[in-house]
This record gives sequence, structure tokens and C-alpha cells, in this order.
Amino acid sequence: MNQKISDYLSGISHNVKILLIISIIFGGTFGIYDLILPFYLKERNISFHNMGYIFSIASVGMFLAQIYLGNLSDQWGRKPFYALALLVSCLASGLTPFVASLLLLIILKTLWDVGGVIRSIMHPILLYEDNRSKFMDFLGKTRGIEFLFQAGGTLVALFTLTSLGYSGNLWIAGAGLACACFLFAFSYRERKNVAAKKSFGTKSLLSWRDLSHNLKVIVVAYFIFTIGLRTSHNFIMPLFFKEKFGATDQAVFWVMLIHRITIALPMLFIGNIQVKNLKATYIITVLFEGFTIAVSAFIPNFIAASAVWLLHDFVGAGVWMPIQSAIIQEYSREGARGLDVSKTLAFSSIGGIFGPLLAGYISPFWISGPFFISGVITIMSAVVLFKLSLKENTVTLTVHET
Repeated sequence: MNQKISDYLSGISHNVKILLIISIIFGGTFGIYDLILPFYLKERNISFHNMGYIFSIASVGMFLAQIYLGNLSDQWGRKPFYALALLVSCLASGLTPFVASLLLLIILKTLWDVGGVIRSIMHPILLYEDNRSKFMDFLGKTRGIEFLFQAGGTLVALFTLTSLGYSGNLWIAGAGLACACFLFAFSYRERKNVAAKKSFGTKSLLSWRDLSHNLKVIVVAYFIFTIGLRTSHNFIMPLFFKEKFGATDQAVFWVMLIHRITIALPMLFIGNIQVKNLKATYIITVLFEGFTIAVSAFIPNFIAASAVWLLHDFVGAGVWMPIQSAIIQEYSREGARGLDVSKTLAFSSIGGIFGPLLAGYISPFWISGPFFISGVITIMSAVVLFKLSLKENTVTLTVHET
């Protein structure tokens, strides 16, 4: 096993190794922050309604950052923005324990989400530009390991909660991101030919007409999907298990830890599997994800509900996420890849504004409601994906050459 890992690492470039290390650090810090924040807000007596506003308004900042910074990265290169993403995430996590007002919490949550979304755009672009033929393998491995270390971060929070509390864990996450930012800034070697000279005006940035047909389909489908996903995957995700079943914080932490592992495992191996029909696989796994989330809302037993809910990533997102990313990269324009990728994700992310608001208004009356509605909307999004028109000799070639 050790020899296989050594052989694999010896066959990848210096830059991919750096991105792998960053994925490990970011995964650990994200696992801490994402789990701790809802409990921290509850400790601060922030209502479900106001939590909805915090998570919803942050999505507006994500949209603006995606649109403009993706375009700038085509001109100035990817490295400055990847480093910026790590820096603002560091500040957001480290400063959160010092604030209590709703406005400041909204600002810091927006910073966190902006940092995360910038990195989520730049990371696959850097991998794709480094080695297109091994993109699916590299993306699956780096994201899979990232999710595994999200589980590790959750485990850290579980064992340090009593001694460090919510604030101490947020500071640990901030310190880890500071190290990641320093490592990336001084170790990553950006390719000289990445930056493009072409610039786009505001009208072009805010228009989706220049996107290819398949990217437009993904925009519509992922917009609907994001409404659904963000209705359950926000502050309510851990609080659902705590409030509905009376589970302890530790029990909820274990569910969230397993949640990270279930998405990591399929992503680690997706690059070694020949996906013969990307479109069908994409649609089926999105449908399955929606079904399992919706059904879990009606299961009265904590363990059974958790088990069914945990399937949504293992047979859902862990498979379709790399496929979607490969399609987006393949159908983006050369010289405007950063813009096309960022616009596709930005327009889709607008759905994230509505999901947390729905959860904030529904959960006080029906704690299972956000999960059920999330699943139904996710299923609806899969219908749009039937409009995809993939050229099997382009995208599948990228997948198979691993």
C-alpha cells in the first residue's frame, strides 16, 4: 500500500502535490468550521430565522465574487485568487468568536463563503490546466482526501469541544488556514501561460449568452439543485438531528463525521472507474441524492434516519460532483475558462440565497420540513439534465485516460 502511494505521488507534478496538501489542510479546517458554526450561533441565541439570513445573505457575496474574480483570474492568473481565498477564510474563522452582532456575523460568514467559493473555482481549473488527461483522477483524489480530512476536522472538534469550546475550535481552523495560505503563496509555481489578456465588460460578465449549451443546462439544473441542497445543508443540518431526536452534540458530530467520509470514498476512486455514460450517471445519482434526503425526513428513529440520509453523498454527490466538474471544464472556452467556470457556478449559486431562508422559516414549525423540501427540489433539478448534449469522444476521453 505504501509503495503504491509512493509510486502515485512520484508520478504527479509539484503543483498537484501542493494542491493536495492544501486540500488536506482546508478539509480539516472546513470540517471544524462547518460543524461548529451552527452550534456557536445557537449558543449566541441567534434564532433560526436570523441564521437563515446569515447563510442567505452570504450567498449574495458568493455570486459577486464568482463573477468578477473568475474573469480577473483569466488576466492575472489563478494563484493570487487562490491565495486570497485562503486568507479571507482564515480571517472569517479567526474573527468570528470576537463578534456577537447579527451584522458582523453576516459579514464574516460572507467572507467565509466567498473564500470557499473562490477556491472551489480555482482548484479544478489549476488541476485541469496542469494535466487535462488526468483531470478526473486528480480532482477525485484531491477532493476525496479533502472530504476525508473534513471528517478529521470533525473528529478534532468532537474531542476538543469540552476543553476548547466553540471559540477555540474556530481559532484552530483560522490558524490552519493561515498555514495553508503561507504554504501556497510561497510554494505553488504558476504556469506562465495561464494568464490571458482579454478582458470582458460588465454586460458580458452578467450575461450567460456566451456560455455553451451544456453550461446553460447546468446553470439551470444546478440553480434549482442549489435551492434544494441549501435548504437542508446549512445551519439546520446538524440541528435537525439534535432537535428532532434529542441527540447529544457528540452523537451529531459522529453523524457529520461519517457524512464527510461517505462523500470522500467514491471521489477517491472515480478516476479509476470508466464511466461509460456520463449523462445517465449524472442524472441517476442526482435523483438518488434527492430521494434519500427527502425520505430521511420521515424516519422516526435517529440511527435509521441518519443511515438513509448518509447515502445521499455516497451514491450521490460523491459520484456526480467530479462528473459535473469535468463537463464544465470541457465545455468552457479556451482563454476564458476562469470566466466561464465562475459564471456557471455563480448563476447557479443564486439558488443558495433561497434555501437557507426556506429552512429558517420552515424549521420552527416543522423541523423535518427542510430535509423533505430539499429532497423534492433536488429531484426536480435532475429533470433539466436530460437536455445535456455531450460529445462522448471529448468528456469521456478526459475521464478514461487516468
